[in-house]
Amino acid sequence: MDFKSPSHQVTSNATTDNVDIVREYEPQALYESIDWSYFFFAWGVSPHHSQAGILRKEAETTLLRLQDEGVVARAAGSWRRAWSDDDDIFLPANGQHRATRLCFLRQQHARTDAPCLCLSDFIAPADAVSAPISARFLGLFATAVSSPADALRHPPGCPCCNPLPTAVRPQHLWQERSATLIAKSATTDKRAAVKADERSAAIIGKPVATDDNDVYTTLLRQTLLDRLAEAAASLLHAEMLKHLGTEPVNTEVRPAVGYPSMPDQSLIFDIAPCLPFGSLGITLTSNGMMLPHAATCGLVFAHPAARYFDVGHVGSDQLEDYARRRGTTADALQRFMTRRLR
Repeated sequence: MDFKSPSHQVTSNATTDNVDIVREYEPQALYESIDWSYFFFAWGVSPHHSQAGILRKEAETTLLRLQDEGVVARAAGSWRRAWSDDDDIFLPANGQHRATRLCFLRQQHARTDAPCLCLSDFIAPADAVSAPISARFLGLFATAVSSPADALRHPPGCPCCNPLPTAVRPQHLWQERSATLIAKSATTDKRAAVKADERSAAIIGKPVATDDNDVYTTLLRQTLLDRLAEAAASLLHAEMLKHLGTEPVNTEVRPAVGYPSMPDQSLIFDIAPCLPFGSLGITLTSNGMMLPHAATCGLVFAHPAARYFDVGHVGSDQLEDYARRRGTTADALQRFMTRRLR
């Protein structure tokens, strides 16, 4: 990696210190940052299909309800001075931050026309004293979306909070929902509208009336909360780049834990102490999953050469080395990355 190219320099307002940012966003402030393509993908609806407009209207109505409920997205970002050493990135202790070592996996493909990439490649080593700031800082971020009404609406044991049956898919729910809406709009016969509602019960087990205990509405709400968490990450990312002073050359290199370039979910246990998870309302399960479900966490790389990539399969030799660097065993890591092992 070339850390001396002039194209990798930053603007004159670049920071030379660690930067910590904490923000709160209401749904209304996040609306313009929502990536609707992922929302439609989750529901199996093409953005160009006529049904997309119907689904979008239902989603926007739900967003207004979320706004009225007091839903808020909390976000925290931090720029930390960093250097790389082979496949690891080191963050020195500074003030309230403790020293941290983040270990990563490297591609093991056999191609001769492309290098085997690792996320540490986008951070300069300690002896690269002339490297630009974009290669000497690592960004960390986390966002979470929650509603003060959730605890009141969903008491312990609420059926809406249980996992949906495996047979239920957003695509199925939307097919039934859209059929119901079309039937209702095409007739003034109340009995026909009731029958349309009854047909929907064949898949979701209850009418698709838009109330808080309806499976369709619950899933619509959850997919929107997920989109709000990502929208908050996008706004935070843009602000973080301004603080670092980088030109927006590559503003979307923001891999979250679990992404193909960072497939080991257990890495979140190393990242979490670097961010105020408590003030964001985030807790971790033993499997490294975040609660609330509408939450995301990952890293930001500002170097223009940084890009997304897929680590691919991980050989037993690299797994053993990776486990040694993480201070654990290969057996302990296998459950976090079963699909990556060969």
